[in-house]
Amino acid sequence: MQNYAREHNLTQFISMQNTHNAIYREEEREMVPLLEDLGVGMIPWGPLAHGLLTRKVNEDSSRSQNDMILKRKVAEAQAETFILDINAKVAEIAEKRGISMAKVALAWSLSKPFVSAPIVGTTSIEKLKELIEGVQVKLTEEEITAIDNLYRPRAISGHR
Repeated sequence: MQNYAREHNLTQFISMQNTHNAIYREEEREMVPLLEDLGVGMIPWGPLAHGLLTRKVNEDSSRSQNDMILKRKVAEAQAETFILDINAKVAEIAEKRGISMAKVALAWSLSKPFVSAPIVGTTSIEKLKELIEGVQVKLTEEEITAIDNLYRPRAISGHR
């Protein structure tokens, strides 16, 4: 694609939007190395995993009762228990630091050198302000590794 664009004086790709977060990292195997090789940025959406990384899985909220996508993600977490472990680790780090899980999840995403800028979605202005503050959070290498090491490869999602 980049070669064709160069050869035909067309605009080259400069970025890719994809799903990437602490519980879904499948792009790291093939796409991230390709993007780095081509000098293409990655602008992932879903760094909070549709809310799954913003509160403990067993915490009840109006969203957890009404959001069908979040319900599906919780069901996935029950089937792929490493997701529960990652959720618990994000909660542990947040608790130790006295910050929200959302800030930890966003900081984890921003710790990845291949992430240009994550795309976040919120349900309120207050949560958006919190995420803006979260951009300043820097995780330690130990915290990043503690989250990273829990991940297990999983089925590709979102591509049909």
